Amino acid sequence: MAPENARVFLAEDDKSFRKFARRFIEGASHQVSVEVSTLGDAIVAIPRAKELGVNVAVVDGNLTADDTSGNDGDMLAAALRKEIPDIKIISFSGQPQSYGDVHISKGKFEDVKGLGETITKL
Repeated sequence: MAPENARVFLAEDDKSFRKFARRFIEGASHQVSVEVSTLGDAIVAIPRAKELGVNVAVVDGNLTADDTSGNDGDMLAAALRKEIPDIKIISFSGQPQSYGDVHISKGKFEDVKGLGETITKL
């Protein structure tokens, strides 16, 4: 697909990681079209994402307070794919997740720093 100037759905509960992700996404000439911090807000935002032509999602595995299961990311990815079948999903988590087309580890700064480039290469 090689989404140049991708429209990105960013779902991340940690404010610092959201800030870094946005910086690296926009630094690669992509646009964060939808930004959310909770699973509930993410689910509600899917119709808007579809309307805006979002084609890439960066999805944290844990969007619910005190949850470390990764289920949030899996549920959100499934909901996004149902409404936007061609969307590319990047799992953005400290632990590898199976719901993404590609995984970026939040524990590796070089991976986080390369987020925009990863989107370009999808």
